[in-house]
Amino acid sequence: MTSKSTAPFNIAPELVILDTLPDNLRKRFKVALKLMHENLFDSLSWEMVAKKSAISPFHFHRQFSELFQETPGRYLSRVRLQHAVHLLLTEPQKRVTDIAHLCGYSSSQVLAKVLKRELGVSANELRPAGSNSTPLQTFKHLEKLAHPRHGDSFEKHLAKSMPAELVWYAKRGVKVIEVPDFDWDKAYSQFGDKSLQLLTLTPIGDIDRCWDEIAMMIADWNAPIQDQNESVAEGYYLCCEVFVLNDTGYVTAIESLFERARGLGFKVDTSKALVEMMLSPHCDEDGGASFSFQLPVQS
Repeated sequence: MTSKSTAPFNIAPELVILDTLPDNLRKRFKVALKLMHENLFDSLSWEMVAKKSAISPFHFHRQFSELFQETPGRYLSRVRLQHAVHLLLTEPQKRVTDIAHLCGYSSSQVLAKVLKRELGVSANELRPAGSNSTPLQTFKHLEKLAHPRHGDSFEKHLAKSMPAELVWYAKRGVKVIEVPDFDWDKAYSQFGDKSLQLLTLTPIGDIDRCWDEIAMMIADWNAPIQDQNESVAEGYYLCCEVFVLNDTGYVTAIESLFERARGLGFKVDTSKALVEMMLSPHCDEDGGASFSFQLPVQS
C-alpha cells in the first residue's frame, strides 16, 4: 500500500541537527533531548538536564543555543506546550489540571498563562478546536510551536526538500472500522502493531470544513477480501514518506505535499481522499514515527 522502500524523509529538526555533530557531542545531546521529551511530568529544569547529560550548565546552555537556535529553557518550554496542546486537542475527557501536571506545569493556571502568551488562547478556547475548527485553523496553532529558524520554521525548511513521487494506484479494497476520536497515538495504544494496517481517508472536498463535519474514514487495508466494504479510488497520487517527532512535523509534511502538487502543476482531485498511513510506530529510540501521505491529483 505504500509507494517506496527507501528510508522516510526526516522532518525532525532535532535529529537533523544531531546528525551534524561529532559522536561524543551527539551522544550527550541525544541523552539531553531524551530526558526533555520523556520526563515532562518531572518538571526537570534545563540545568538538571545538563547535569544528567554529563555537561556543565554553562557549556550546555551555550552549545545548545548555538545548535538549536533557542535556549534550552525555551526549547523545554516549547516541548511542554506542544505536548499540552496535543492532549487538549485529542483528549477531550482529560481534565485541564491533569494535562498541566502531565506536561510539567505546576497548575492549570500556569498552563493557561503559557497558552495565552504563546498562542493567544485559553485552554477552554483551544480544546474545542479539535472538533469545531478547520484543519488550517488547527495548523496555525501548531505552526506557532514549530522549531525556530531564521526566516521560517525549521520544519518548513526541511519539508522544502521532501521527496515526492507520482504513483498510479489501482482501486484498493479496505474494511472501514469505527475508532472514536481517532488519533495515531491512540490507535497504536489500542491496536499495537496492527495499527500499521490502518489508513485514514480524508475527502479533499471536506478539507475546508470543521473537523466534526469532515467525513474521515478509518480503514484496515489488510482485511480479507470478503470483509472489505469500501475502497480507495484508483488514480494518480503524489506520495511522500516522512519521519516526524510531533504534530507540527506531521501537518507541515501534509501542507508541503499540497504545495508540492501546486508547484509541479498538478490539480488536486477534489473527488477523492487524502490517504494517511503509519509506517512505523512511536516506539523507536528517537520517539518519533514514520508516515505515508498520498494526495490524489489529476495529471
